[in-house]
Amino acid sequence: MNYSAPRAKAFTLVELLVVIAIIGVLVSLLLPAVNSARESARRMSCSNNMHNLAIAIHNYHDSMGRFPSAYFDSGVDFQESWGWGALILPYIEQQPLHSQLGVLSGSFYSQLAQGGSRGKQVVSLAQTVLKIYMCPSDSGYNGNGLVHNNRNFTSGLGFAANGYTTTADCLVGVSNYMVTEGHRDIASKTVNTGFAFGDSNIKFSHIIDGTSNTFMIGERETEQCRSGAWVGLKRPSGGNSAGVPYVLGHARVKLNTPDGPAITWNGDAHLGCGEGFSSFHVGGAQFALCDGSVRFINNGINFFWYGAVPTGNGTEADSKDNRNGTYQRLMTRYDRLPIGDF
Repeated sequence: MNYSAPRAKAFTLVELLVVIAIIGVLVSLLLPAVNSARESARRMSCSNNMHNLAIAIHNYHDSMGRFPSAYFDSGVDFQESWGWGALILPYIEQQPLHSQLGVLSGSFYSQLAQGGSRGKQVVSLAQTVLKIYMCPSDSGYNGNGLVHNNRNFTSGLGFAANGYTTTADCLVGVSNYMVTEGHRDIASKTVNTGFAFGDSNIKFSHIIDGTSNTFMIGERETEQCRSGAWVGLKRPSGGNSAGVPYVLGHARVKLNTPDGPAITWNGDAHLGCGEGFSSFHVGGAQFALCDGSVRFINNGINFFWYGAVPTGNGTEADSKDNRNGTYQRLMTRYDRLPIGDF
């Protein structure tokens, strides 16, 4: 008798296709959860960055008797200036970088203007990528941790003195974190209503509204809104793309406002979220308050910008200051107006 060997069992084509379809459905169901978990981790890392920066600013205050200025203003257009991010380097475990840059030895411009190997060293140091200034959720612009092309240092007198004239040569380390300038959009060292501005000298005692009711630092993403630079800025007299928004933001622009076309205020072109705050976190952005805590602020936060600068004198019979929204009040340190829930 002839006995044939038993045939091995195998999937039919239909069964194989059914299994593949089931796997595809499971992946499609799990992928959003995985992405959500990853974003939660990135957002927590971003929050930790901001908290650590706030603590560093507190330590700076303990040492210097005041908070760091947003930037120093030499009074000369296109002379590069140190920003708050460079001033606090010793308090984020970057004392060697602080010393090598010569932050306490003169202005950013003066260090660059030495030329030769020293000038090139300062440029190279300014291009250092510091993760504490970078939100992990930010897409970046070119993926290398340097500033958006529109935040370059071309035309800066110190960079030019060293022969750096192209955009690629004039990019510095990026920062997704901006100090809050206050109610107004201003350049130079005009006094503003927020936490820090040009040549500011703010202390804890000046935050009359309370440290838990006043923003210190906010986010700005790179791809759409240009973020900024931790080392400082190239034009302290400028208020637009080339100016003070390298290191700060103000209350006039709604959170996560699309950036463009340019908005004209009082005859000047401004940049929307390129001067304000934004993030790639879904639904809002994170802010560190002056007490060191970090809060997620929803895009729907009460927003109304009124042109009059808050007086904080308590009289306000015409209630003009009261027109300002919660967002604006959080960026003013002394208006004595109620905040409410945020």
